[in-house]
Amino acid sequence: MPTSRLFYSSLSSLLLSSSPAHRQRRLHHRHSKKSYLDEYISNAAKKLAKLILRASITTSAVLVLQLLYVVWRTPRLPPPPLSGVDFVRDGRIVAQNHDGDLVDDNYVWKEKKQKEFRIVLVGDSPVEGIGNTHHHLALSGSTAKAFAQKEVDIQHHKQKTDEHDCYDCVRYWSYGKSGLTAREIQEEMVPYLHHVQDSLLQDDDSDSDEQHTMIHAIVLLCGVNNVLDMNSTTSSFYSDVHSLIQSIRNNSQLSKTPLIVLGLPDFSKLPFLPWPLAFVLGYRGRMMQCMLEKAVREVQLKERESNVVNNDGKVRTVLKVIPDVQTVLGSIGYHRCDGDDTTLKMKLVHPLLKYLGGIQLAQDKIAALGMTDFLCDDGFHPGKLGTVYVGNSIREAYEELMTQ
Repeated sequence: MPTSRLFYSSLSSLLLSSSPAHRQRRLHHRHSKKSYLDEYISNAAKKLAKLILRASITTSAVLVLQLLYVVWRTPRLPPPPLSGVDFVRDGRIVAQNHDGDLVDDNYVWKEKKQKEFRIVLVGDSPVEGIGNTHHHLALSGSTAKAFAQKEVDIQHHKQKTDEHDCYDCVRYWSYGKSGLTAREIQEEMVPYLHHVQDSLLQDDDSDSDEQHTMIHAIVLLCGVNNVLDMNSTTSSFYSDVHSLIQSIRNNSQLSKTPLIVLGLPDFSKLPFLPWPLAFVLGYRGRMMQCMLEKAVREVQLKERESNVVNNDGKVRTVLKVIPDVQTVLGSIGYHRCDGDDTTLKMKLVHPLLKYLGGIQLAQDKIAALGMTDFLCDDGFHPGKLGTVYVGNSIREAYEELMTQ
């Protein structure tokens, strides 16, 4: 009997559970559990969204306040006289005077015809020379001196080769304006670059060869103001840089001129930016730097494809990332240099010295250097040793480009 009762009890439970009413109750219970879970997740998501929104609003407010504070406390420094669009039409000359010193003067050695190396800088505030009292102290003059110093060293050591022709002087032009984005540089500054090249052709006499009617190097600085402009996106910056480089090449005389594009600075290491503003601008700057590199790579790829057709294996465009000053200051290593005889010797020197051209500093002087020795009083624009540092980095990039 107990067994039969158990059998009938199980059978009745099975029949009852299979009834439509019981199935409906089970489904309702399951739906209730699911609805409770969905409601819990929905409430948690809403709370998280509110928390993120509040954090975003707070962070945005902090960033805006920090930005306003930086703008308020950063001094507005003027450029040198005759800067930007007012730069001397015939350019400025860097050459050795009768005493053998490199000087920046429009009237150096006017009594004889000089063989010139010509370089044009195009860009924003560093090209304009913000924070420097004279062009020979600004980035343009320091870059020209770096090229002129190299010519002096080549002539002194009698290292003239067929690939490297010696020049008597360096003539330079500097067209930049503070606050310009990549697109604005194309619209406002590139036409002056084309005008310089066209003027060289118009002033040409029939006896001059191509070397006397050409620009030998172009330096392009862009992107800093795109980082600071929140309306500028990475995709739009990529398009603007690509269009800017193409606009330079549109002049047939500049289609094969060596073009050195400078990379963006690391905003996270600038001394005048507080955290978290430095972190945010540093991240944004790295994203823009990736787009800058992508644009230059695409230009280089097109140049290689064109060179295959023309049997010319040289790339004419290069991106130069300026070595971080703080990293170089904190390092020391071996630098290979020429001895008094013809053998190469290893000499222990600070790596910074190769970026300072003819400036020689003792180890104790280098140890006392800081970021303020490389920046203007606003803590942002290159000045003092900074322009020399960047100028020699540009010359190094040009040498690498020409020896590839």
